[in-house]
Amino acid sequence: MQNLASLNHLSYPFSCPLKEGILWTSKQRQMHSLHYAISYRGAFKPELPDFFIQNYLHSSQKDAVVLDPFGGRGTTSLQANLLGFRAIHNDPNPLSVFIAKTRGNVPSQEKLMQRVHLLDLNRKVIICEKDKKRLSPFFHKKTLQEVSSIRRILKSNMKQNDPELNYIGLTALSRLHGHSDGFFSVYSFPQISIMPSVQRKNNLRLNQSPQYKEVKARIIRKMKTDLSSPFPEYFHQVSAKNLYFQQDARSISNLPRNSVDLIVTSPPFLDKINYRQDNWMRFWFLGLEEELEKKDLAMISDLKEWSYFMKDVMLEMGRLLKPKCFAIIEVGEVNVGKTHYNLDESLVKMFPMKVEGGYLQAHEVLINRQNFTKLSNCWKVQNNKKGTNTNRCLILQKLTCA
Repeated sequence: MQNLASLNHLSYPFSCPLKEGILWTSKQRQMHSLHYAISYRGAFKPELPDFFIQNYLHSSQKDAVVLDPFGGRGTTSLQANLLGFRAIHNDPNPLSVFIAKTRGNVPSQEKLMQRVHLLDLNRKVIICEKDKKRLSPFFHKKTLQEVSSIRRILKSNMKQNDPELNYIGLTALSRLHGHSDGFFSVYSFPQISIMPSVQRKNNLRLNQSPQYKEVKARIIRKMKTDLSSPFPEYFHQVSAKNLYFQQDARSISNLPRNSVDLIVTSPPFLDKINYRQDNWMRFWFLGLEEELEKKDLAMISDLKEWSYFMKDVMLEMGRLLKPKCFAIIEVGEVNVGKTHYNLDESLVKMFPMKVEGGYLQAHEVLINRQNFTKLSNCWKVQNNKKGTNTNRCLILQKLTCA
C-alpha cells in the first residue's frame, strides 16, 4: 500500500489537491477469502476500503464506526470488521443487506458442513410454470428440484434468522449460474443473471443443454474455499455490533448526527447498472421479487440529475460525520453521448458545502492507477480509460464553523 505522502501531484481545475499513484495491488484475490464468497455487479475491490480505513482511521480508535451508504455486497463493512471496526451497511436493495449481514455472522466451517449434509434435498417441490419456463434454460430438472428445495428451506426459516442456513443460502446464491463445473447451471455468465431468452440462444450456439449438477457437493466445495482464511479473534465480537439498513442514502433517518467516524462508498453511476435485471435469479432464489417491486433502486441517466442526487447524499453524509472526520466517495469516468466526464469534477465544485453542524470541504482527490486483468476483460474495460477504471476517489472532511 502506497504512502499518501509519496503520491504524484497533478494539475486540477479546482482548489483541492489531485494526486495519483498505485494505491493498492491490481492482483486478484489478495484479501481475506470471505470477500470473494459472492460476486456483485459494480462492487469495488476490498483493497479500496482497506486503503482508506487504514489511512483515515487509527487502530487505537476501536470504537470507530465505518459507514457505507451504498453498501452493495458489503465490502466496506466486511473489511472494517476484519480491521477491528464496527460497521453500518445501508442499501435499499434487500439482496445487498442479506449478503452483508450473512457475511457478518459466519458459523464455523465444521458446523456448516454438518448442516449441509443434514439438508433433505430429495423432497419434491412444486415449481410453478412461470419458474419452470424461465429457469429451464439454466438448470437440469433434477438440479432445479434441489435448488428449489434449498430455496424452500430458506424461506421457511427466514424469520428465525438462522446463521447456518443463511450462510448455506449465501453460498448457494453464489453458485446459481456461471461458467465452470462449480456452478449449478449450464455454461452461463457468473456475475449477472442473464435473461432466459439470451441463455436459450447461447445454449443453441454452444450446442449445450443443462446437465445434472449435484448441489450439496458444490456448496461444500465453495464453502471450503471461502472460509480458508482465518478470522481475527475479534471479528465476530465487532461484527455483532454492526447495523444494517435499507434506506435511501439521502436520508438514513435511523442514525443520529455526528455518529460516524468514516464513510467509504461508491454511488451508482449514471444508468450503468440495472440491479433488478442483473440479479433477477438471485431475487427469485431469496423470494424477494415482490419486495423489489416496492423499492426505488436508483438508476439515473442524466448527469445534472445525478449531481442533484449526490448533493443530497453528501448533505446527509455531512450530518452523520463527526467533526474532523472523512468521507471517501469512489467515482469514475463516464461518456454521455460524445462527451467524457470525470464524475469527481461534477461533485468537487459544490464545495465548501454547508451541512448540519458545520461544513464539508473537498480535502483531495486520489486516482488509483492499475492494470486490470481477468474479469475486467470480459467487460472490455481498458486500463484507466473507462467507467470506474481509475478509481477516482473524492475525499471530503467535515469541519466546524469557526
